[in-house]
Amino acid sequence: MIYNNYNPLVSIIMPVYNGSNYMRAAIDSALAQTYPNVEIIIVNDGSKDNGETERVALSYGDKIRYFSKENGGSSSALNLGISKMTGEWFSWLSHDDLYVPEKVEKQIAYIQSLKIDEPDLSKHIFFSASELIDAEGKTIRSCNIKQVKKLANKVNSFSHNGHLIAEPTVYNFHGCSCLVHRDAFADIGFFDEQLRLLNDVDFWFRLYAANYKIHYIPEALVKGRVHAKQVSKSIGYSYHNPEQDMFWERSLNWLLEKHPQDERLFFLYGKNAYLKTRNADGDRAFEQLNCDRIKKHTLKSIYKCRAFFRNFAKNVYLKLKV
Repeated sequence: MIYNNYNPLVSIIMPVYNGSNYMRAAIDSALAQTYPNVEIIIVNDGSKDNGETERVALSYGDKIRYFSKENGGSSSALNLGISKMTGEWFSWLSHDDLYVPEKVEKQIAYIQSLKIDEPDLSKHIFFSASELIDAEGKTIRSCNIKQVKKLANKVNSFSHNGHLIAEPTVYNFHGCSCLVHRDAFADIGFFDEQLRLLNDVDFWFRLYAANYKIHYIPEALVKGRVHAKQVSKSIGYSYHNPEQDMFWERSLNWLLEKHPQDERLFFLYGKNAYLKTRNADGDRAFEQLNCDRIKKHTLKSIYKCRAFFRNFAKNVYLKLKV
C-alpha cells in the first residue's frame, strides 16, 4: 500500500522553442517546488533565437538537465525528455506557464491519501485546476473554488471515462497540471509527433480510452499564460482541420462502440461539438437520441444558437482581457 513514506522522484519536463522571453520564470517556478524530490529536464527544440534559449537554460548549471535537438515540434521534445527522465512520474511544464510552489507536493500528498496498491498506481492519472495569466503575469481568470470542487466530485466519482470523452469542453484539464506515471508511456505510447495542435488532447484521449482512472484535485496548481506569441496562435489554431476531424470522429466512434445505449453521452457530445462549431459531428450525435425527428431538429437548433452566443461572449471577453 502507498502511505506517507511514498516520496517518488518526479521529472518536470519542459519543451521549449524560442522561449527566452518566459522560460526563466517557468524554470524558477519548477525550482521553487516545496516537494524536494524532483528533477528538471529542459529540451530545446531547435530554437532559432541566436542561442538565447540555450544561454538561459545553461545559466542554471547543474540545477537542471539540458538537452538540445533539431526542431521537430513539442511532441518530439516531450518524447525526448520522457526518454531521458529517471523519475517515476512525469510532470509537464510549458516554457511560458508556471507552477505554484506546492504543485508537486500536493499531488504526491493526494496520491498518499488514496492508499492505492502500488502495482495499480500506474493506472491513475492526476490533474488539477488552473488559473490564467497574461503576458505580464497578471491574473485574468482566477480559480472558482466552488466550481472546481463540484467538478472534482464529478470526475473522481466516474466509474468509466465516457463523460471525459463526450464532454471535452467541460473536462478540459490544463496539460501542465498532469502527473502521469512513466509506465503509461510503455502502455499507450508517447506523444504523437505527427500532430501539431492536438498532441496533448490525443494523449489524454488514449489514456481515457484505455480506462485509466482520472483524478482531479480542486486547487489551482498551475498558471497558464495567454499571450500573442503562443505556438497555438502562430500556427493557426482552428476547430476545423484534419487533426480536429480525426479527434471528433474518433471520440464519437468510441462512444458508439463502448456506450451505444447511453443517450446522455451522445446528447452531451452533441452539445460540446456545437460549442466548437463542429455542427456535423453534433448532428450525428443527436441522431443517436431516441426521439422523433421534429424534436431532434428542435434540440439541434436550440443548442446551436446557445453555442453561437456563448462563443461570441467568450471572444469579446478575451479581446478585452488579453
